[in-house]
Amino acid sequence: MKLHYLLLAALPCLPMAANAATSTDESVQNSSTRNRELKEGDKVPDQFKREDASVKDWKAKGLPAPEKESHWVKMQDHYVLVQTTNGVILAIRPVR
Repeated sequence: MKLHYLLLAALPCLPMAANAATSTDESVQNSSTRNRELKEGDKVPDQFKREDASVKDWKAKGLPAPEKESHWVKMQDHYVLVQTTNGVILAIRPVR
């Protein structure tokens, strides 16, 4: 009889566990930059804040000198000036 009550007590928890797994998957998918447009003032994903993602030949590409603690990165068909300290987009220029 005690096992019966234990099973009945556990049943309401099952839908919560299923919802938790579903919401985790959705939050990962929604964080992708491909699902939204970025504009000045937005934050870029962390991989674009790293120095190894920077455009080294920005001058040859006709881009202005990056500001202090920032660098240019290429994102799809745009060059994006990213502040390295917080990942905020300072400027966006089309690739020519």
